[in-house]
Formats: sequence, C-alpha cells, structure tokens
Amino acid sequence: MIRLYIILSLFFFLIFTSIFLEFYQLPKGKPLTPPNLAYPLGTYIDGRNMINVNAVAIINTLLFGSIVGLIETLISVTYGITAGILGGKIRTLMVRISDSINSIPRLPFLLSIALFYGIPTGVSLKANFFITAIIVALTGWPLYARQIAETIYTRSIGSSLRVMIRKVPLKLGFIVLGKKQVFQLVIPSAIDGISTYTAMGVIGGVGDPNYPTLTTLLNTASHLIPDWWLFLIPAIFRGILLILLQLLADEMRRI
Repeated sequence: MIRLYIILSLFFFLIFTSIFLEFYQLPKGKPLTPPNLAYPLGTYIDGRNMINVNAVAIINTLLFGSIVGLIETLISVTYGITAGILGGKIRTLMVRISDSINSIPRLPFLLSIALFYGIPTGVSLKANFFITAIIVALTGWPLYARQIAETIYTRSIGSSLRVMIRKVPLKLGFIVLGKKQVFQLVIPSAIDGISTYTAMGVIGGVGDPNYPTLTTLLNTASHLIPDWWLFLIPAIFRGILLILLQLLADEMRRI
C-alpha cells in the first residue's frame, strides 16, 4: 500500500502541476531558445516557455488516454460479459467476431480511417482529437473482450450459476467479473490509447493542433533535430507518464 500511495502522490503531483502551469503562463522568450537559467526547458517555435507547452501536452495526453480507457473498458466488459453469459454458439460467434477485428493490422487501419476525416498538410495530418480517441477505442476493445468472455464462461461453467445468470439482468455478470477487475482495465486501456496515438503521430503525423499532446510536440520537432529540447523533453515526460501509469496498474492488481 505504501508504494501505491507514493505512486499516486507522484501521479497527482504531475497532474496538478500541469493543470496549474496550463493556466499560469510563464514569460515568453525568443523562439527556439535552448534551455538556460531563464528558460530551464527552453522555448517553443513561437517563443512560448516550454514548461507551459509541456504542461498542456501532458494534460491533453492524459485526456486522450482517459477517453480511450473508459470507452474501451465499457465496450470490452459489456461485450465480454454478454458472450460469457450466453455461452454456446452465441459465445463462439461473438468471440470469433472479436478475434476477426483483433486480427486486422490496427495501425495501418487507423491511419487509413484518419485519411477520411483528417486534413493533410504535407508534413502532418490534422485529425480531430475526440474523433481519433473514439476510433482508437473502437479498435482496441476486442482483446480485452475475449479475455473477459473466457473468464466469465470459465467461472460459471459446470455450476448452477450459469443457469441462474440466464434468467437475471446482465449486471450480475459484472458481479461475477468483479468491480475490481473492471476498474483495473481502465489504466491498461488508457496506456494502449496513448501508445497507439503516439504511433499514429510518429508514423502518420496524426495530431490536432487545438489539443497538442506530447506526440504533437514530437511531430513538430521532427524537422528541427538540432533543437533537441523540442523532442527530447516531451519524450522524457511521455516516458515518465507511461511508467507511472504502468506502476499504478501493477499496484492496483496487488490490492
């Protein structure tokens, strides 16, 4: 529990500090100023303090991960519980459907979809932040859904519970799975969303300038290699964020 409290403290410190710095603007400077005493993290291409730029990017990255995490969890849990409860041929069909979706190369598929609603700029693809989050979530749920379906089916097979479940509301399936297990899926799903969005940004240049994330900063700096602070510092923050989320997920499993 002590490790969980420490990780939560670090995680919330990062969030609250980022929220504060999103609204409290530090002094601007000359564009592309390297890190120094006046600007510890340097300045952005428009002269904004990189401390503020990274703070906004962290919040938007977490927002994207949260949207994906909640949607993925809701769909995968509902679909998996339904398949596990019904069993038989219906369960087999539902599992095969999820397997079929999961077998599609996800990243090329997502990039292909982004071309329909995004706006190519020559070096990037401007794609609506929230639409992208929903599409990422709609392609990430099958793996968890299959695991949940097998868990529900295995726990109830050969017992009177399966007979009883057929006659009661679906919510009993959530009781069988357990609230703890449902909650624990949110963080891995959020990590999946952040990682997938990063891949879409790095490979396809997908991003929304209205909601810049740590991925957006990496894309912006792709043609400014000498200005290392534009991509190295966001990459470090992204690593810290994902490590904290992964550690938090691991500690939640131990409770």
